[in-house]
Amino acid sequence: MKRKTALMFLSIATAVLIAAAVIGVFPAVMTPMMFDAPGSMENPATVTLAIGVATFPIVCVLAVVLSWTVALLPVLAQFPQHYSWACALTGLPLVNVVVAGLALAWLTVFNGGSFS
Repeated sequence: MKRKTALMFLSIATAVLIAAAVIGVFPAVMTPMMFDAPGSMENPATVTLAIGVATFPIVCVLAVVLSWTVALLPVLAQFPQHYSWACALTGLPLVNVVVAGLALAWLTVFNGGSFS
């Protein structure tokens, strides 16, 4: 991947991820409410969903920091694919989205949408 293309991609991804982190703070703050129902602390799907939602803003910021570090670190400049790795690191928050989505599907299918 060319340097100019990678840096343009990283700039756009940075703006999107920072916006996602700011928006994701509100659901993250509300995750303790998932544990109001009796028995919800023992439900692994509820705990998985809460962890996925609560860590999303942190992972967004971490993805931005890691991607720019990999792109601009002089030590990694000798590797031919370091821009590709930097762009790939911006997809790190997708792990949270997939995990939270699967946990929500688990809750919906097996628990009837109940957190407990």
